[in-house]
Amino acid sequence: MKKIVSAVFSLFLFVSAVFAGASVTPYGAASTVSGSCFLLETGNSKFLIDCGLFMYEESSSAGGEPVKLKNLQIQDELIEAEALFLTHAHLDHCGRIPLLIHRGFKGKIYSTQATKELALALFKERNGFDLIERKWFWSRSQREKERCANNGKVIAHWTVSCKKNIKSAEYSDAEISLEDLEKRKNVEFLLCKNCCKEETEKIERQFVTAKYDMEIKISDNLTVKLINAGHVPGSACFIFTIDNKKVLFSGDLGSGYSRFNGEFDIPEKVDLIFMEATYAEYRHKAGMEQYELFRNDLKKALAAGKTVWIPALFFNRTQKVLYELKLMQDDGSLSKKIPVYSISPSANAITALYQEEAAKKKEKSEKSAAGSCWFLDDVYKKGSILPKNVRWQTIGNYDSNMILISSSGDMDKGKSEHLVPKMSARKDVFIMIVNYVSSESNAGLLLQNKKNRSGTKSFAKIKKYNVFSDHADLEMLQKWLSNQDKIMLKLYIIHSNEKNTQNMIKLLKSKGCKRVSGAKAGELIKLGL
Repeated sequence: MKKIVSAVFSLFLFVSAVFAGASVTPYGAASTVSGSCFLLETGNSKFLIDCGLFMYEESSSAGGEPVKLKNLQIQDELIEAEALFLTHAHLDHCGRIPLLIHRGFKGKIYSTQATKELALALFKERNGFDLIERKWFWSRSQREKERCANNGKVIAHWTVSCKKNIKSAEYSDAEISLEDLEKRKNVEFLLCKNCCKEETEKIERQFVTAKYDMEIKISDNLTVKLINAGHVPGSACFIFTIDNKKVLFSGDLGSGYSRFNGEFDIPEKVDLIFMEATYAEYRHKAGMEQYELFRNDLKKALAAGKTVWIPALFFNRTQKVLYELKLMQDDGSLSKKIPVYSISPSANAITALYQEEAAKKKEKSEKSAAGSCWFLDDVYKKGSILPKNVRWQTIGNYDSNMILISSSGDMDKGKSEHLVPKMSARKDVFIMIVNYVSSESNAGLLLQNKKNRSGTKSFAKIKKYNVFSDHADLEMLQKWLSNQDKIMLKLYIIHSNEKNTQNMIKLLKSKGCKRVSGAKAGELIKLGL
């Protein structure tokens, strides 16, 4: 009997020692929202959770290290990781993967099928490759004669296959980032889509897909399970089981108001959580009922003959808006004769993937779809996310009665930035804001009834709608934590700026969570409890 007790006690000490030796180091999304990247170390093994971009709009207002330098920092220990676990395909979670692989990362990339397809689509659309320092080349004749064909930009190439097709090429003097090359040559460059496609196909070989609730055995003492995060199609939380101890990374958690994804799955009891808290409100000033507010305002504006402009994030927000317009057409509250323009190429590429998936309704079965569906059943039953009369091109003017959707949502980049002076100056335009915007952005200034960043006054009516949010508030975070032991659970706040982190810590402690703190970038967090 003594031998059995001794053996059990020895095993307990071994398990505790293994977990105690494990650690997590945040390399991003700690005291800041973007740049998601976490290194999990267990003994001699290293694993990454996400490798995302730091966003310019966030970094510019926060001060500190320039965002460009932060995005270029890929430490050796990240490159040496055995595998990367990708929570979802937003660029602040996946945008540095091309750079990571270029620097030498050889590991597998684990994700859902939806996340894989969406991330690869973003890479093909020229995202992530501009950070890589290369010896670029371009056509001399295209630089001299054909810039107007690409909005004044010259196509920058880097692959051998493109090199064969350019008779008269110019080269950068040394390996350099595209941003620095533009400054040196005084030329605006645009990444070659064929080069991006070729590079993306190489990245694809490192992906391994998994379904929700599927357990992946990494080693004898380490397994990983994915659960639905309800944020965007394919978004997942990861539960790492190290011997008998569990560590949970939330990724980003959905608001619960999505007609695409519904609510997240509530995770099992774990020992340690790294939880997103992008917003610190107790409850969004929205609910499912705000869809009706959005619809009513849209109908009134169109009935008054106005042009409705909806600047929206190109990934998921644009698609949510398009689907809402389809539902309005289906129930007769929106005329199918009203033209809908979606003019962002990147948004349209993502929309095409959403539409392709929604159209698979006849191919879906309960058995094959379990754990791998992008959407709720209602979307598949519809067989489409698109309204009638949707058009995918830019036109000369937007003066007629129509709905116009453009990227970006804050009006500071892309098609939206170019539309600001013209659209905001018109009294017959109604602007509907469907995502978070900073107070310093064009959209933020217009919502405050201030002049836009170019200094011109706005005469358009503008209004914001929170129901399209992709992030959970405190009320939903409490629901997500409902299976946890709030006394024993150790919880770190991530994906949140310093102000919201401190607010969320206070709110969670007031709700009974005793061991809550904010994660710090570069801090080695020992997992021993």
